[in-house]
Amino acid sequence: MNFYTKAWTAAVCCFLPFQAVAIDVQVRDVPVRTVLEGLARSGHINLIVDDSVDGTLTMTLHDITVDEALQAIADSKGLYYDASGPIRTMTGPHSGKSVKTFHTWQLRHADPEAVKKAVEAAVPEADVRCHGDTNTVVVGGTAQTQAAVQALVRRLDVPVRQVDVSVEIASIDDSLLKQTGIEYNWSTVEGGADHSIFSLSGTIHALEERGKAKILARPHIVASNGREAHILIGDKIPVQTEHRSGQETAISTTYEDAGIKLTYTPQVHPDNSVTADLFAEVSTPVFVPELKAYRIATRQARTTVRLSEGQPLVIGGLIRREDLEHFRKVPLLADLPLIGKLFRYHYKSHKNTEIVLILKSQVLPD
Repeated sequence: MNFYTKAWTAAVCCFLPFQAVAIDVQVRDVPVRTVLEGLARSGHINLIVDDSVDGTLTMTLHDITVDEALQAIADSKGLYYDASGPIRTMTGPHSGKSVKTFHTWQLRHADPEAVKKAVEAAVPEADVRCHGDTNTVVVGGTAQTQAAVQALVRRLDVPVRQVDVSVEIASIDDSLLKQTGIEYNWSTVEGGADHSIFSLSGTIHALEERGKAKILARPHIVASNGREAHILIGDKIPVQTEHRSGQETAISTTYEDAGIKLTYTPQVHPDNSVTADLFAEVSTPVFVPELKAYRIATRQARTTVRLSEGQPLVIGGLIRREDLEHFRKVPLLADLPLIGKLFRYHYKSHKNTEIVLILKSQVLPD
């Protein structure tokens, strides 16, 4: 639909007379009030424009709804657009300066408490209350305050990006790693990543067939941007602690995680690369005969690394020590009284295995 006046030319093109239909808007040096009135008519909506709304407007918008066009005008001119009821209002930045109104924001994605803190920091004059049960934020303030809060809430209430994380966890004999020439700690795989990872996985699977390696788990999780995701492959082990007070001794038992723990916190960038904060821990329960209890032996490491989309990360260098007890005997003879112990052999040994993690992450589409 085209409309003209003496001082300006504007074109609003739409396909159906309904505000949810995409339209094109193109204006040059057009009074803001006239553009608003034209958009309201084309979208068949009720719009009240405050007397303080003035000035001219130059803009080109394509494939947007009438509501989105009105909001874009409000943002660019510092106006406050209230579309919460059947009658919408467009208020100037300086109108009703001393009149306090309340507006309820229904959040779709953001946490109400986080939005409340952000609004209080950025717009201290706003009176903010949040309601977690309804996922809403109620803001009190003048029209100018409401306009500032509206712009902030629109930036904050966006979908949280997510990262799909898959991990292959393998346990390999430490001596065989040196024989096969695999030596690494924390390393990203650059060009030819798929081939390198395929070769490493192939080596691990070959060792697995010979009984020299074991695939412990292949966990798969989805992590939200900026939030920790946890993987634990293990058990809760009772650990006793002795407390002494004077001549009295008390023993308390707590349960601690033992096994393989990985904490992954992603930060997604606009190019879909990911800065990952990684914490890896391998903990092994060790029985202490003197205490008749377990203690936890732990190896851990932390790093922050930036990965291109789909770029694998290999984590190694986490050694797990296993204490083994062996018992051998000569059948029948070992069970004879008095001399049977001559035909029994008991000894202890230990075995070092290295935990290798191959981690792949993929940013999920919005």
